[in-house]
Amino acid sequence: MSYTELEQGYQGLVGLGYYEFCNNSNFTMSQFSQTTLPLGETDDDAPEGSGKQVIVGICAMAKKSESKPMKEILTRLDDFDQIKTIVFPEETILKLPVEEWPLCDCLVSFHSKGFPLDKAISYAKLRSPYIINNIEMQYELQDRRKVYSILERERILLPRYAVLDRDSPDPKSNSQQHAEIKMHELIESEDHVEVNGVTFNKPFVEKPVSAEDHNIYIYYPTSAGGGSQRLFRKIGSRSSVYSPESRVRKTGSFIYEDFMPTDGTDVKVSF
Repeated sequence: MSYTELEQGYQGLVGLGYYEFCNNSNFTMSQFSQTTLPLGETDDDAPEGSGKQVIVGICAMAKKSESKPMKEILTRLDDFDQIKTIVFPEETILKLPVEEWPLCDCLVSFHSKGFPLDKAISYAKLRSPYIINNIEMQYELQDRRKVYSILERERILLPRYAVLDRDSPDPKSNSQQHAEIKMHELIESEDHVEVNGVTFNKPFVEKPVSAEDHNIYIYYPTSAGGGSQRLFRKIGSRSSVYSPESRVRKTGSFIYEDFMPTDGTDVKVSF
């Protein structure tokens, strides 16, 4: 989950009418724990049983929940008298059973390295808070193949791509429609590769199927000097380095796709 997505979630929470939130079918007034009237409301205006403070729980690894962008979002939320935020301590998340996690009315939870996503899902099922972002879907987001399938299902345009699946025990697709298409076939030439019968001329992009792996390579044609640009999770002010290596990786599963030139603009898409 990106901070852009968190910002959108924040805007959605603030924009959601207070009583609309309270009356949500997945939320009951008995879950509230503190009393305070929403801003601009009086006892005469409030529906029966309302006037409680909403507790928003933040469930994430400390590196995320204590980061500068997250603290900025929490500061904004704390400006509202009817909202109280609680950050779940990392030690609590990792070591305690979900029955001992803090109670909350609203939950924001997102995966990062080391985060026990299965426990967060169990907590949500146990306590039934109002979920700001889909927790179970975060399993899907960890696999670029599944992300691409979601985008295609939603008719969102993608670069032309092919999946080289070296990890599957079955060298053929599990889909009946593509039962005869091999998923392990790679033929490499100087200025192009052929993946399962699909040809990609350089420059092309090579992405690990795991979204947790940020080592994405861009391979250049010999006419542009060859070699490859190796992208990685940002370290200091750098997020890529040039390598004279022009041959693709020979172990692991990857998505190969056409390179989309952006004239030097860094484009990031969050959904």
